[in-house]
Parts: sequence; structure tokens; C-alpha cells
Amino acid sequence: MQEKPVVLILCGGRSLRLWPLSEYKSKNFIDIFGFSPLELTVKRFLKITSQDNIFLVASSKERNALIKLKLIRKENIFLEPDSKNTSAAILLSLFCLRRRFSQDKTLIISPVDHLIKEEKLFFNALNTSLNVAKEGWIVTLGIEPTSPTPNFGYIQTGEEVSKNTFSIKRFVEKPSRQEAEELIRRGNYFYNSGLFIASLSTLDREYKKYSNSYTIFSNIFKKPYYSKDLLQAYKKIEDIPFDKAIMERTKKAMMVKAKFFWKDFGSWHAIYEALPKDKDGNVKKGRVFTHNAANNLLYLSDAKKKVLVIGLEDLFFIDTDKFTLLTQRNYIDNLKLALKEFKKN
Repeated sequence: MQEKPVVLILCGGRSLRLWPLSEYKSKNFIDIFGFSPLELTVKRFLKITSQDNIFLVASSKERNALIKLKLIRKENIFLEPDSKNTSAAILLSLFCLRRRFSQDKTLIISPVDHLIKEEKLFFNALNTSLNVAKEGWIVTLGIEPTSPTPNFGYIQTGEEVSKNTFSIKRFVEKPSRQEAEELIRRGNYFYNSGLFIASLSTLDREYKKYSNSYTIFSNIFKKPYYSKDLLQAYKKIEDIPFDKAIMERTKKAMMVKAKFFWKDFGSWHAIYEALPKDKDGNVKKGRVFTHNAANNLLYLSDAKKKVLVIGLEDLFFIDTDKFTLLTQRNYIDNLKLALKEFKKN
């Protein structure tokens, strides 16, 4: 790895795709794997950079939990007064970071909820991306798809401009399963990892060119103390992801093809795929016993409770103190819609 990069970890938002656990904790601290996603992500980047160079951007509601983290310096946590999606979170962080670093510094922007194996391949892809980013590009990592899923966005690539580095034709936001099958069949589509690499100056220039929120932040950060004005600013800025605000508009986007094992474990589907299974393909957490049951995800939050499952297949059962989710596997993609109706009633 070359010069130590700056890393920004996006910690905002509650993952509805992990309901009902999301009722109790944000995805930063949901410890399905025996550790929190945030802890895992920070430790991964500590292998290529220093603690001084790792920053978080998160909701101010999580301040108390975040400042207790020993892995992160308190002054490296940027707090948003409201949740306005990843474009706002990154833009706020850019204005904070340019008070610390020169504009030629390269930034890695990472979601908090990724499970990555084969880390050597991951760091190799990052190294390639950092080199491309130095030429003024905003680079994203594209993951070779293993199966059609509506849980991820997709990237359509254009020509290969150098080894494993491609121009980008378009982004496809979470297609249906049938559409995803067609995209994968075409062969030049990749999962959108949500990882972005660019210099501070490139990001600043592209935000200035394409984002209506840039001027609002610029006026606030002219002042030495800006926190009191942020709440008012957040009422005016766009609620839009970084992909739509910048990546779909910029002419400076590139994709590096990545070959490491990657899962966005912000959904129960991904949790099932990532966790170890018994001989019948069941993922079990808690005192769960199965008889002639296969390919189920069975999660108990109560260590004292015992559950017996007989003759069921492809079932997702997540049981917590106040809420229980019970669904067939092929309906789990409807969770957000069903949850909206559930809460309304």
C-alpha cells in the first residue's frame, strides 16, 4: 500500500432490512456475528492506515455510543443533526476534512456494513483504485455478481481503460430479481459495492459542479464555529444518495473490478449466506433445535428460550423481546413494504 490514505466510514441510518433487530440498535452495533460491523470495518482499515486517518460520519443520536469506542478518536467523529442520505454525509465530512488535510489527499469512503474475506485481494483492488484516483477520477469497486439479487445496486461498465479498470456507462438501483438475472446474463454488470475512492480536491470540484447543497455548506464553513447552523442547513439540503448526486452525473467516474469475497450484510439474506450452517443448511443462533428442517435462518435473542422447528424449509424466523419476524425466504425482499404497513396498523 502506498501513502496512508484517509478513510471515511459512513455510519448513518438504521437498516430496515435487518428488522426487528433495527428496533433496538443501529446497524453499526448489531452484533449478529459476535462483533459489531463498525468494529470489524475499523479494524480492517487499521491494517492500511493509522488511527489518526480514520473518520466516522454518523447521526448525532448515536454520539454517546460512538464516543465510547476506543478504536476511534473522538475528534474524528463527524455528527449529522439529521439523516439526509450519503450525499450530505460525505459533503459534510469533506468540509471537515479539508480543515485537517491538503486537497491532494486521497479518501476512501466505505459503508459500515460490509463483510469482506480475502483481504489481500481487497487491498490490491484498493491500491489500484488509489492510483487511478490520483489522476483525478472518482473510483468505485465493482464486485463480480454471484447470483441475481434485488438487494444491491449494479454498475454497467464500458471499455476497459487499463487492467481491471473500466469506464462506467450507468448505475442501476436495486432492480427486480428478474431484471437482475438479465443484467448478469449480459456480463458487463457488477454489484455496486458502495466503496468510493477519490482525492479531496476531485470530490470538492464535482460536488461544486453537481450538488445544490455545496453552496449551503460552503457558507456555513466560512465561520470558525459552524455546528449551530448545521441543523438549519440540513432542512434545506437534498436527501439523495451519493450515487445519484455525483456518480450518475460526473464525467470522472471509473470502476475497478474486484475479485474478493464481499457481502453487504445489511439484510437477512446476506446474513444467511455469510453465517455458518449445519448439515441441513440451517443458520441457528440461540437454543434452536431442528428435525427434518432445512435451509432456515433461526435467530433467538433470548438466551433462555428454546425453540423446536419440525419439517420446515426456507423459513426466516427472527425472534426478539418485543417483535418477531416470520417469513418464507422468497418474501424477505418485501420486508420494507410490509414493515411500512405493519407500523401503520
